[in-house]
Amino acid sequence: MKKQTILLCDDDPVDRKLFKKYLGTVRPSDYLVLEAENSSELNNFLADKNVEADIIFLDYYLGAENGVDILRELRKANSAPVIMLTGRGDQEIAVECMKEGAMDYIPKETLHETDLRKLIRQAEEKWELERERDQLLGIAAHELRNPLAVILGYTEILQTYDELPAEKKSEILNVIYERSHHLLNIINELLTVTRVDKGIINLKKKQVNLHELLVKKVADYQLQAAKKSITILYNGETENAEAVIDRDRIEEVVANLLDNAIKYSPRDRKVHVSLGRTGTAITITIRDEGQGIKEEELKFLFKLFSSKKISTLPTGEEASTGLGLAISKKVIDAHGGEIAVESRVGQGTSFTVILPLTNRNL
Repeated sequence: MKKQTILLCDDDPVDRKLFKKYLGTVRPSDYLVLEAENSSELNNFLADKNVEADIIFLDYYLGAENGVDILRELRKANSAPVIMLTGRGDQEIAVECMKEGAMDYIPKETLHETDLRKLIRQAEEKWELERERDQLLGIAAHELRNPLAVILGYTEILQTYDELPAEKKSEILNVIYERSHHLLNIINELLTVTRVDKGIINLKKKQVNLHELLVKKVADYQLQAAKKSITILYNGETENAEAVIDRDRIEEVVANLLDNAIKYSPRDRKVHVSLGRTGTAITITIRDEGQGIKEEELKFLFKLFSSKKISTLPTGEEASTGLGLAISKKVIDAHGGEIAVESRVGQGTSFTVILPLTNRNL
């Protein structure tokens, strides 16, 4: 297992030695401690491409340097979570450090009685939550800006030109309607993300015929597919096709998979939808004949916030938040099921949803 890298910035060699001693009580083999006496040495470590810091312990008192100033610079660089080392009774300093973005603080005199492993884990979890919040805000700003700009632009045209032909007005109103609908979908996705990321998924389960559900969803997406001359083919079991599920949630999952299959397929291709049974489970498979996804990128598909970008893009410049698959996985997990993906570049992608047939949690 890869060791966690700790950057320890403290100008007192005795304090650094004591820190490593107390860290040694929590399995030293788990950690690699890199020592810095000042901000210059700390920055050298951070600039080194071979060093990937998991957490930074920063002394507030570094000779003539102020730990809070260093902390501010670290936060600007978004380097790693920072835990401040302070003196006993430095409550005001500790509060100041927390306001500037420190994940936590420890008075040095209490190091011997501190569960450092627990402190490190909590700081990293808090750091990850903050990163996810920032990423969500970034996604929201980016995804909402474009449709809003189009809506505002066309609204100004309608307000400025009174004598527009009826046909042109109708065309503009259709664009405004489509963009408004897209905007609502984005907002709903973002709201869903905040709920599922907190584990808040309230399922309203009942007995549902999945054959009927799929027939309906395939019909719903025929028009969208026809715009790219794509044919949706359905082949499903009509017998014993019932499962205990939250119908609305599973419809959202199927809709997302169908939408993706159409978005990422070139013109004149087929999308295959099938329904089957395997033992005590029922399976839904949606397979396209599109571009496919690189094998090394598959593991990032279901992550809500991943720094890794998927290189496959929609073929018709359709908009996508990239959140749908992550939401779908959370929904399927909540049902006690699984969602799997297989893909080959140039041949297409297949998603399989496996749902248990039992009525547990009903």
